[in-house]
Amino acid sequence: MHIIISFKPIHFKLFPTLLVIKANCINGSKNRIKTKDAALVHIRQSSKCDDTLCKMASSLLLQQQTVEVDSLNEMKRGRRVEAVDTTKTIVVRAHAHIERNRKGDRLIECTEVICIQDAGDAPYLPVNYDDEENYEYITGKKDENPISLKIQRSKIFADWIVQTYGKELLSQRTGVLDVAGGNGETCRHLTAHEIPVTMLDPNPRTSGDHAYTVIPQPLNYDGSDLTSRNDEIGNLIRNCSFICGLHPDQATEPIVSLALRLDVPFAILPCCVMPSLFPHRVQKKHCDPVRSYSAFCQYLLDMAPEGEGEEFLVDHLPFVGRNKVIFRLPRKASRNKTTTSKS
Repeated sequence: MHIIISFKPIHFKLFPTLLVIKANCINGSKNRIKTKDAALVHIRQSSKCDDTLCKMASSLLLQQQTVEVDSLNEMKRGRRVEAVDTTKTIVVRAHAHIERNRKGDRLIECTEVICIQDAGDAPYLPVNYDDEENYEYITGKKDENPISLKIQRSKIFADWIVQTYGKELLSQRTGVLDVAGGNGETCRHLTAHEIPVTMLDPNPRTSGDHAYTVIPQPLNYDGSDLTSRNDEIGNLIRNCSFICGLHPDQATEPIVSLALRLDVPFAILPCCVMPSLFPHRVQKKHCDPVRSYSAFCQYLLDMAPEGEGEEFLVDHLPFVGRNKVIFRLPRKASRNKTTTSKS
């Protein structure tokens, strides 16, 4: 699903395959972004030989028909350049689901730049449009779009896992492996469904009696150091039927790697990107460094093996915060799944 929105630029950064525009929204979209909201607009280059981004940057820097050459050169070096002409408006078509980065900035991933308008041009989109079906921003009623608080996210995630995969699959062999489970809330809600669960966390914050097993170890790389052990720890991890992680931080990518190596389904909710800890990560399509949340999610989706039915899928859970689930179904079910992947 896509939306059409417009912005007034504040400043720019130009990278080899990406133009980033800090801008204020002029015309927003229902329940997604409203007038005067700030955002980072990402416009990506379609091919390496394409100079569209450079031409667009020049157009946005135009002031009385002359290009600020020094500003354009600075922008090409990846430095921030202030908009000298604040009367311009850029109208874009973008993905409807708007993510936020770690600073809370809205990230607008454009699929098309419709037009760049000057002050005297007739607005492409109507201003102060009051039609309730198309108005730029309407707050939904609570009973129409219930959004839960963060404290409920573990239960929501656990219930989603049981609904998506079923108790029978989750209870096979040694059951569910919950990575970076922290205080054990997800484990507790899964065991309430009588599902066997093992929590893997280097610093578990659990206390008292509980119905799940705790392994105080980190998950690194693809978990080979753990699965090669000839003890109960190795057995529990080797024979798990499913792996999950709710905001598992450093363990996010290792969960995917371990699940692929063991050939089991998984579900993760990515959170922190931590680019300084993982400088080797680059996006498959654009070869840009993985620095933002949206880029990290795409990086994880691109880890899916090639072949029919091997793709990873995406869902969103109804709670406040980073609620995107990237998951893999059992391979037979994956082939029959009609959900659109990599969205």
